[in-house]
Formats: sequence, structure tokens, C-alpha cells
Amino acid sequence: MRLKLTLSMTTAALLAAIASPGHATVLPYKNVDALVHEADGIVIGTVRSVQAAASRPHDVHTYVTLDHLDVLSGQLNAPTLTLRLRGGLVDGRGLHVDGAPNFAPNERVLLFVQGNGQDLVPLVGWGQGLFRLVPDATTGKTKVQDAEGHDVVGMADGHLQHRDGEQMDVVLLGAPEMTLARQPRPEAHAGQTDDGSASTLVDVQAMPARAMSADRFVAEMRQRAAGHSGKALRSVTLQDQQADAMDGADATAVHSRPAAQPVAMPEGAGVSLPAQRAVPSLADPR
Repeated sequence: MRLKLTLSMTTAALLAAIASPGHATVLPYKNVDALVHEADGIVIGTVRSVQAAASRPHDVHTYVTLDHLDVLSGQLNAPTLTLRLRGGLVDGRGLHVDGAPNFAPNERVLLFVQGNGQDLVPLVGWGQGLFRLVPDATTGKTKVQDAEGHDVVGMADGHLQHRDGEQMDVVLLGAPEMTLARQPRPEAHAGQTDDGSASTLVDVQAMPARAMSADRFVAEMRQRAAGHSGKALRSVTLQDQQADAMDGADATAVHSRPAAQPVAMPEGAGVSLPAQRAVPSLADPR
């Protein structure tokens, strides 16, 4: 079976940038304002279940169900929200989507939801739209981490700051060049390169001693979301896929399994799709 995708010109350019082996996944960078304004809704919730399901050998989706919801923007008239992500692992076989985040049962997350049921990853900027609210062993409180488990230490000029030396597993196209120094520097000057041309001034700032608290982060997001009503949010569940499968003339039974551990998106055969708002459709396998 072949996977057909409707891709924008931006997506095509991104795919061309990583066409050769060895390149990292490339995604358009999203600052805080973009996360807020592009989201259909901003939701805090606890991951209650993570389930991967396949109706065909390589037609795999992962369903992440959240409860104990706090909706910062958007409209949701239900006690739970289920997101559908392309990819997952069922009985040792599945589909790997580069740049798609993993979820673990019982973790508390803040999500910038976009295109649930339509996009490969229903989050603004894919992993950029996921933040984990986790216990801080140092303070005993709750801190904020990004999708890859890096501490978020602050925000400056609408950009999130991470600890010095921590790198994301994806390349963010258009991300600002910002260095977090371990000690404050009194000044930073733009100099000249070897050919005499002016060099770019890099914003050098002192790194906060601790990770940003979840309370402060949520309060900031709540304030930024004020006045941004968002859209109606709906769940896309495994039952929806089962119903769609049964409606198809050549449909096979949907095979699924619950995940006690985070659903792995294994390396190996699969697709690398760092697309923004790409909508998949299945071709006739014949």
C-alpha cells in the first residue's frame, strides 16, 4: 500500500531539504505567539490511555486520551479529549513518523491542539506544541519540560528558553539564534567575519538557575490565550476508525493494543514526514 499525501509548497521545500540520508527532521519554528494563535485550542490534561491501532499492516494510528481537562482556549463539551496521531507500533510492526512526539500514561501535559483527525500530528509545530508538567526533584514543585524532556527555563521576547547545551532532535527552520550563558555577560558586540563583512549579533542572556515552574508557565499561557477563543475541539477515537473500517467494502478488522508504556515509533521501515498540516489519504492498494 502506498501512502499519498497532500503537501503544501512549504512542505515540499522541507522534504527536499532532508531528502538525502543523514539529515535531521526539519520543522517550521513556532514561537509562543504562533503556538497560541495557530492552535484550535489549548488544553491541559492527564494522559489516561495511549493505544495504537492498525486496520491494515501499515495503516497505523495512535490514540491518546486525556482527562482532568483544563481548557485555556477552544470549546470542548466533553470530559475527555482523544487525539489521533499518525504512526505507532502494533505487535512489533508499525509506522514511524519522524518528529512525532510520544506520550506516556498518567503524565500531565499542556497541548496546543491543531487539526485533530486531519493532520498527521494534531499539534502546532508537532512536538513544539507539547509541554510536559513534571515533578521537580530539586524544589518538590512542578516544572515544565518540552516534548523531548528538556527543561524550559524561561521566555524572552516570545521565545522559549532551554538550558545551555540541550538540543532538540529536530531542526527548527527559522528558529532564532539565542545562546543561554551560565553567567551574565555585560555586553555582546557584532564583529566582522574574516572577509570583512558584518557578523550577526547573537542574543546572549544569563540562564536561570532553575526550570520554569508549571504554575508560572500555565499562567503565562492562560494570559496569552485570553481573547483567543479558538475553535470547537472534537475527539477522534479508535471507535471512529473501527466504524470507518466497517463501512469500507474491503475493510479488515481493526487490530489494536493498549500501551502500558509510551507507544514507540521505532526506527526502521516507515516514513519521514516533517510536514505542516499535511492531510493523508490512502490509495487503492491495487
